Amino acid sequence: MSNRKRKHGIFAVSGDVVALSNSKEEARKDCIAISTALDTIFNQMRIGGNRPRTIESYEYIIKQFVDVCQIDYVEDIDLDKLYHYLDVLEVKPATKLIRLKSIKAVLSKFYNNGWIKDRFWSNIQIKIDKEVKKGAKETDIDKLLQLIDQTTFIGFRDACAITLMYKTGIRIRTLGELRERHIDLEKLCLNLDGSTLKNHKFLKLPIDEGLAEMLKMLIKLNDGIRVHYGTDNKNVFITQNGLAMVF
Repeated sequence: MSNRKRKHGIFAVSGDVVALSNSKEEARKDCIAISTALDTIFNQMRIGGNRPRTIESYEYIIKQFVDVCQIDYVEDIDLDKLYHYLDVLEVKPATKLIRLKSIKAVLSKFYNNGWIKDRFWSNIQIKIDKEVKKGAKETDIDKLLQLIDQTTFIGFRDACAITLMYKTGIRIRTLGELRERHIDLEKLCLNLDGSTLKNHKFLKLPIDEGLAEMLKMLIKLNDGIRVHYGTDNKNVFITQNGLAMVF
């Protein structure tokens, strides 16, 4: 019997077990602490120009995930922990989906840095019933237009904008990109090229005679304002000083 076994008896630990324990400790030394990893990617996001509010949101959600699942190292993150986190969240499905997307974004950055080998989170989905917003009724638009003083340039311009968006469905951002060349008063349509639309595709939209008359009057008023202030643009919606509007 060895001196170690005679000394400790039944409490003796074999050398193989001690060696295995030591090897695990050595392996842990090569692991990346989750706090270090998060500091790195948040710095990368700041350098990349991400907004502080976006970074704060990611930071809050990923740290909640780390705390709930008691994660110390990047290598500890796996599918089971992600499902566990989603399971214990007492929030609406829509909120749960937002948090999942944020965690996926952070894990993707881990993957891009080479800290995670597989994108195991890619197939996790949360189904929610999307709320369909009710569109405005024509009576609602009429009531709104009645509240606007259309005897002034600003009031008439705003009435044109509201009517145009309601009757064609274009976005408010498109109003800022709209030029006189986009309006065909003879054929009663808008010819929107890729520069004005989010999907960068050409689109032709019909307009009625009433809307066409409003736009024709607006263009005439615009010409007078631009001449008075010496501005040079072909925007359909301009400020009272003749400058292009930014929506």
